[in-house]
Amino acid sequence: MELDDLLKRPERWASVLGWATLAGLEFGLIGPFGSYASHLFTRIAYWTLLFWLGSVLLWPCVVAALALGPRRGLPPLFSGVTVILIACVPLAMLGAIGTHLFWPVRAAGMRTLEWYGLTVVVALPAMAGLLWIELGRTRLLAAWRGRTMAGGAPPAEARAPAPELPDHLLANALCLQMEDHHVRIHLHGRSVLHHGVLRDIVEALDDRRGLQVHRSWWVARDAVRGWQRDGRSVGLILVNGLRVPVARNRVALLREHGWLDEALQAA
Repeated sequence: MELDDLLKRPERWASVLGWATLAGLEFGLIGPFGSYASHLFTRIAYWTLLFWLGSVLLWPCVVAALALGPRRGLPPLFSGVTVILIACVPLAMLGAIGTHLFWPVRAAGMRTLEWYGLTVVVALPAMAGLLWIELGRTRLLAAWRGRTMAGGAPPAEARAPAPELPDHLLANALCLQMEDHHVRIHLHGRSVLHHGVLRDIVEALDDRRGLQVHRSWWVARDAVRGWQRDGRSVGLILVNGLRVPVARNRVALLREHGWLDEALQAA
């Protein structure tokens, strides 16, 4: 999984906001920092909304820091913590506004540094836990040690080796599809989910057997029945009827290998 996937894939955002909702419910039930004296549903609404806003604000900043920090020679840990400390300034302001709306008496007795300090106390462990869950323990530890290139994979010694794809499945595979930490092998009439990394599997395959046509897809040459163009998008039509998207930066390669012959273009 690449760092870009944490921001570009809707299911990742759904997961992030889901964890934010659970955190909001927990804080609403506990009622920390003096909020316990208010009504239960008021607490839950306040903390859930605050965790949602924090996720939308902090999550892209942290992911960007992990991706861009190493490019500028900065340790990922330093980049991540720094960007959280900076992003907590507007988040503390939002928390102060919410507290003034829900608990004006409580808000009147707090100072500016208190808002910021409490925000940092919650944001740092929350982001660390979220990264641990979404990025993965092994990948996160590698990033903290400064061994992960921006947007790339951790080195081999930091990544647990994936089980090899069974030969009988690979021999009959029409295409391979990446699904989180698994690879789905599409066969005639069925598919099989296999734990592994698509990139590692594709590196061991001969280009004459097939090509990786998209970051999430590898297709066997014999499985291609034709192709379609929809605006600027190109898709391969396989013998089982499956339509596989082609990344724009792979179109030229497919043309070079004869995959996009005009005679094969479907209406």
